[in-house]
Amino acid sequence: MKNGIYKCVTEKGNLAYIGSSGITLEKLESNHRNYFKYPDGHETKFRRYLRQHGKDWKFSWIIEPYECSKKEIELKEGNYIRSHTPLFNVDKNPVRSSIKYGRYE
Repeated sequence: MKNGIYKCVTEKGNLAYIGSSGITLEKLESNHRNYFKYPDGHETKFRRYLRQHGKDWKFSWIIEPYECSKKEIELKEGNYIRSHTPLFNVDKNPVRSSIKYGRYE
């Protein structure tokens, strides 16, 4: 599966969030901006601020999607989060969380 690492930057250039995904950037941004329209949509602090203040925030790839495992991309994602300290990343270790919640097969 192809996975990549993305970032969201505020209109002032501050790094708001870092995440990883296997979907297109357009769909990813739409999911974050429109989570409240879905019955299982989960509001995080990042999504709330994005909805309230982030009209001009920009999403882009840090690492374009490539063939790799979810665990491999989450290891890299965690390194980016810990070294760049985005404003809204609460979880600094995505691999540990994925193990805890059974996201790996």
